Amino acid sequence: MNIAFTLASGVAGAVVGLGTGWLNVVLERVEGLRQEEDEERAEYEAEVAKGADAARERGEQPEAAAPWLPEKYGWTWLEWGLAPVLGALTFGLFAGRQTLTWAALETFLWMAVFVQIVLFDLKHRLILDKITYPAIVVAVLLSAVTPGLSFTRSLTGALVIGGFFLLFHLISRHGIGLGDAKLGALIGAVTGLGLDSPNHLQAVYAVTGGVFLGGAVALLLLVTRVRSLKDPIPYGPFLCAGAVLVLFQSLPLT
Repeated sequence: MNIAFTLASGVAGAVVGLGTGWLNVVLERVEGLRQEEDEERAEYEAEVAKGADAARERGEQPEAAAPWLPEKYGWTWLEWGLAPVLGALTFGLFAGRQTLTWAALETFLWMAVFVQIVLFDLKHRLILDKITYPAIVVAVLLSAVTPGLSFTRSLTGALVIGGFFLLFHLISRHGIGLGDAKLGALIGAVTGLGLDSPNHLQAVYAVTGGVFLGGAVALLLLVTRVRSLKDPIPYGPFLCAGAVLVLFQSLPLT
């Protein structure tokens, strides 16, 4: 392990993490998320008021409406706290198994992308097309010069994993979001899929690990009553965690 490279990578990762936090704040404005929520809240309050008026006309006591729980925007602990921590940890983790090569720089790129996806999904339960679509294209193009990967395996991974999640999205009646399906395609493109060898099934291992990890955490939250069955649980962070684990496991020991 090159201690200097690992420490420098950790610092760079923290800076990149802050950069993803800044990007997320910008994307909130570009996507008009606050305005969209304000419109949804106005519609909800109008429906509640209409229902209350109808109840009074019937001589009934209006039912208490569930309070609107607003989302947070701008810089929060996710952007200024968790983002640099995740960036430093992932960059430092992979730097400990690599030297400064093209493969290491490419790994850092995907760590930055995953940090952005994790933070935005945690905060808004959204995975943006503006991130996944370009990232999928870049992953497939870079696969030709990525050690241990190929254009065919990258493209196959994107199509098979993305198609599987899309099918599940339709069968489960949106039990899993389209954003997660597109993230699955990205993970498939980054990790690759080939049926010629068990060593080329990284995409399957990544999403399987992510699904099991997400299920375990969801079950824990339900058992401890931190979340209920009606509360949405973002699966993007768990899918990203599965991809990170597979990418790290595939690195050669140095």
